[in-house]
Amino acid sequence: MPSKAAEAFVSCLLAWLIPGGGHFYLGKRKRALVFFLVIVATFSLGVANDGRSYLMDRQQPLTYLATFTNIATGPLELISRQATYHTLTYSIPADENDPVAVQLVERMRQKVRSVTDEYGTTYLLAAGLMNILLILDAFDISIGRKD
Repeated sequence: MPSKAAEAFVSCLLAWLIPGGGHFYLGKRKRALVFFLVIVATFSLGVANDGRSYLMDRQQPLTYLATFTNIATGPLELISRQATYHTLTYSIPADENDPVAVQLVERMRQKVRSVTDEYGTTYLLAAGLMNILLILDAFDISIGRKD
């Protein structure tokens, strides 16, 4: 039997990789399925409504938190990032005249012009926040703090 620390690490890692994966690993199969469906549905609504993944911007410190929240959905996040920027990037280059920075800002503007962008972006952030809670819940179960 693995130690509590190892079990906690594995459950948290699985919870990040696959929403509900940590609960599945811990034997909470029905709960895991429900969590998986809720996170994937919320994430899918975000992508379908032109939600955009955040980029870290030195001039806007809160973008670091939003980017972290996007990353909390695990590998699913790669889908929304690719849909938004057509590349896997996480920050805007410091030089505003850099062609990459110009291209990223233009792709972001295209998403913002969508009528449903704010709803989609909110769904993506909600999926990330819910998955953070699921990771913490899997941790609590694995260390015996919660049933």
